[in-house]
Amino acid sequence: MTFQELDACIAGSGRRSIASALIAFILDALDDGQDGVDLDTFQSHTRFVRNNVTTVASYLQLHGIIHILYYRDGAAERQYESVNNYGRWAKQHYRPSEALIQLHRRD
Repeated sequence: MTFQELDACIAGSGRRSIASALIAFILDALDDGQDGVDLDTFQSHTRFVRNNVTTVASYLQLHGIIHILYYRDGAAERQYESVNNYGRWAKQHYRPSEALIQLHRRD
């Protein structure tokens, strides 16, 4: 993936500001030693509408930019799943794809 391909994907999301902010937030978290970002954390920092964020995240996942994982809210220990098996108690967690990590960390 190139930066131009990433930019085209961001533009194709229909919500450039949300897509750009989500990718930047995930990469900043990665630089900070975290493995990803929770939807709730991203939304509380940006104030974007939840449905818009989840729609953009699904688009970015479909295009191989990020991974969406699900965890159960209130569980004693977080266990991430790639499929929502928790129903309405599920929370979303976003991680960069390998392609995004390679683009971000290239020398």
